[in-house]
Amino acid sequence: MQTEVYMAFDDDKIYFGLVASDPEAESIVATQLKRDSDLNGDDFFALVLDPFLDLRNGYYFAFNALGARRDALIRGGATLNADWDGIWDVVTNRTAGGWVAEGFIPFSTLSFKSDVEAWGLNMERVIARSGERLRWNGTQRQFEVNNLANAGRLRGLAGLQRAAGFELRPSLSITYSEDSRSDTDFSNFKPSFDLFYKLTESTTAVVTVNTDFADAEVDDRVVNLTRFPVKFPEKRAFFLQDAGVFSYSLINNNPLPYYSRRMGLGRRGEIVDIVAGARISGREGPVNFGVLGVRTEAAGEIEAKDLAVARVLLNLSDEAGVGVIATSGDPLSNGNATLFGLDLNYTTGDLFGRPANLLDSSLYYQTTSSTGRDQDSEAYGWGFKFDSPTWGFVSYLDRVGIDYFPALGSVRQTGVSTLTGRLDYEFNPESLKSVVPTVTYVQRDNLVDHELELETYGFEVTAETQRGETLLLRVREEWERLPSAFSVGPGVKVLPGAFSGQRIESLVTTSKSRPFSGTLGFARIPYYGGYQTEYSSSFTWRPNPLFNVDSTFEYTDVALPYAQFPVRLVKAGATLQFSKELIWSALGQFDNISESIGFNTRLRWTYAPGSDVYLVFNQGIDASGDRWDYFRFDLSAKVGATYRF
Repeated sequence: MQTEVYMAFDDDKIYFGLVASDPEAESIVATQLKRDSDLNGDDFFALVLDPFLDLRNGYYFAFNALGARRDALIRGGATLNADWDGIWDVVTNRTAGGWVAEGFIPFSTLSFKSDVEAWGLNMERVIARSGERLRWNGTQRQFEVNNLANAGRLRGLAGLQRAAGFELRPSLSITYSEDSRSDTDFSNFKPSFDLFYKLTESTTAVVTVNTDFADAEVDDRVVNLTRFPVKFPEKRAFFLQDAGVFSYSLINNNPLPYYSRRMGLGRRGEIVDIVAGARISGREGPVNFGVLGVRTEAAGEIEAKDLAVARVLLNLSDEAGVGVIATSGDPLSNGNATLFGLDLNYTTGDLFGRPANLLDSSLYYQTTSSTGRDQDSEAYGWGFKFDSPTWGFVSYLDRVGIDYFPALGSVRQTGVSTLTGRLDYEFNPESLKSVVPTVTYVQRDNLVDHELELETYGFEVTAETQRGETLLLRVREEWERLPSAFSVGPGVKVLPGAFSGQRIESLVTTSKSRPFSGTLGFARIPYYGGYQTEYSSSFTWRPNPLFNVDSTFEYTDVALPYAQFPVRLVKAGATLQFSKELIWSALGQFDNISESIGFNTRLRWTYAPGSDVYLVFNQGIDASGDRWDYFRFDLSAKVGATYRF
C-alpha cells in the first residue's frame, strides 16, 4: 500500500502530512480516541525523532486514523517511557481511498542542538487487519521502529533558533476527602505552577511551587505473594519531563539508584506534599546532565526533607558513554542517606559492520552511605544484550551488598549476587510472523552465608501470527532456598527451607485489532514446598470509537504443606470517548486479601494542547462484612493551562 509523508518546518514547529492509501478503506481499524491509548489494535502511524543523533535519547509520536495520540520518551536507544506527555497535535480524516493526517510538533516540546548536521528519523505505518508494518528505514523484524540505531537521517534543520524561552503551567485544584474509619475529613484548595525556561535550545530550567498531582492516574492493584517489593510506574508530569536524562545504565533496572516515586510518597503510598522543587536538565556538546531537588512537607514522625539527585553522562563517541549519578536524602526516615554511582555504556547497531546486529552493554558501580548501615554497601555488575535477525542473547550479573541502601532508588533484594542468561533464535515460517524458542538460566547466591539461594533453568517458545495472535509455552526447573520466614496472604507465614519443583505456564493472546480480544493463561508454579495454580484472563471489547471495555480476572490457588488459601483479583474498566479532547474513564478493582473495592472515575477535557480540566472521584469500599462499608471517598477538580512566551 502506498504511503506518502511530507515534512516542513518554520521558526517554531515541525509540520508533517500523511497520505495513507488503502484500497480496502472500509476495513481500516480505528477504535481509540483517548490520549496514550494502546494503538496496537488500530491502524496507526509512528514518527521517531533523535534530535541529537546520539542513538540513545529521542521522541516517539504516534496517532491512529481518528487522531488519537500516543507519545513517549526514548531512552537507552530503544526503551519507551510512555508516561511522558508532550505538547503537539494532529488532525486526521478518513477518505474513500484510505486516511490522511496533518500535524505539528513545536520545537519547544523538543530538546535539540542547532549545530547538529542531521537528526535521526524513522517512520512506520501499521495496518492492523493484516499485521503489516511499512517502515521507512531499518526493516529488520527483531527491531521496533523506536530503535534509534536503525533510524535514517533528517537533514536541513541546522541553524534553528531557540524556541519560546518561557513556559508557564499554572493549575488550581480543589480536593475534598472523607474517611469514616479515622473519623476525619479535609478539604484543600491548592494553586500551583511549573515555570520552564529554555536556557538554550537543549537545556531547560524548571521551578515548581506547591506541586500538585491530583490528575495522576490511579495505580493498578497488585496482590503480592512474593517477599520482594512491587514497583509502580511514574505518572506525575513534573518527574516525567526529561526523565531520560536521569536514567541510569541502559539495559538493567535493578538495583536502581534513582526511582522518582520515592519523592512525594510515604511508606504506605500516601501523598506527601511537595512544597517546591527545581530542575536543570539538558545536553550541551557531548554532555547530558540533570540536577533535580525537591522540598517535601513533614508527614507524621518524618520531618520535612530536602531530596536531590544529579546525573551526568559524557558521550565519548557515537556509541560509548560514561556517566555518574549522586543522590542525597531519605524520604522515609529522619536519618541521612547518600548514593554515588558510575556507569559505562556501549551501544551499536552496526556490530561487525552488519547494520542488523545490535549490541547494548553496560558496566556499573554504586556505593551508598546511610545512618545505621556501614558494612557492605556497594552494588556493581554488568549487562549485555545482543540482537540479530535470528539470534538474541541477554546476560546480567548483579552483586548487591547487604547494607546497600538507595534511599531515592529501588532494589529488589540486598546481600545477593545474581547471574541471568537468555538465548533465543527466531524462525520466520510462511504461515506465521515468527516462532521464537528460548532457553534461560538464573542463579542467585547469598552473600551472607555464601550459599546458593536460587537456581532456575528452562525452555519456552513463543509463536505469533501475522495479525498478532500469540501463544506462549514455558517449562522451567526451579530450586530455591528461603533463608527466613515472611508473611503473605491472609495472615499466613511462609516458613524457611529448601524447595524444588517444575514451573509450567501457557498464555494465549488474540489480536487487539478484533472487536473482541483477550488473553487466557494458566500456570503451575512451585511455591516453597507447595504450588501456586494460577488462572488468568482478560477481555477487551472495542465495538466502536465511543465505547471501550477492559476487564481482568486472576485466580490463584496457593497450596502450602501447612496452609491453603485462594487469591482473587478482579479489575473492570470502561471508557467513553466523546472526542479526542473529552474522555471519561472508570475503573473498579477488588481483591479478596484486602477484602476491599477501589473505584476510580476520571473525566479529562483537553481544551487546548497542554491545557486540561480534570474531575476525579475515588471511592474505597470495605467488602468484608455482610454489607459494604463505603468508608472513604475523595473528590478532586483540577484545571491547568500552558502559556509559552
